[in-house]
Amino acid sequence: MTVISFFVTVIGYAGDSNLAEKIDAVISKGPEYNNFFVVSENIRNWIQQGKSDFIVVDVRFGEEGKKSYDSGHIPGAIYISYEKLFKPENLKKLPSNKKIILVCHMGASEILPLIPLRMLGYDAYAMLMGMSAWQKDYPAAEFMNKLIEETKTKNYPLEGGKK
Repeated sequence: MTVISFFVTVIGYAGDSNLAEKIDAVISKGPEYNNFFVVSENIRNWIQQGKSDFIVVDVRFGEEGKKSYDSGHIPGAIYISYEKLFKPENLKKLPSNKKIILVCHMGASEILPLIPLRMLGYDAYAMLMGMSAWQKDYPAAEFMNKLIEETKTKNYPLEGGKK
């Protein structure tokens, strides 16, 4: 089952209070667990300390994601593209007794499978800002910086607060 089909299922069962309760049970714990984010510094420290209670899953998508993984990834990381993560053969690769740290280019795609994994009982987290926070001069970081700079020229309307 792909992430997209998961969310279609969620939408299809939006009236199912049991499913809504399961989703709420996961999401409501977000603040308690730093919204299920870890920072790159923590992962680097865990690697340096030789910790074995976590696994990094690189979920950069498609052929380009695999090429990016092959050209450089976090030490010890495994690659499973996020759109293929929920296939039974790939779920079997995920340990149920370790933290699963998801990482993508810039922190957006890794979020998609996070809640479904937690609903399935995995101790899943996302690395804040993805590989952009890990690798110096990572191309996606340049893209993010450009987006941030562009927002400085915007002045879209807001409701409430100062005008």
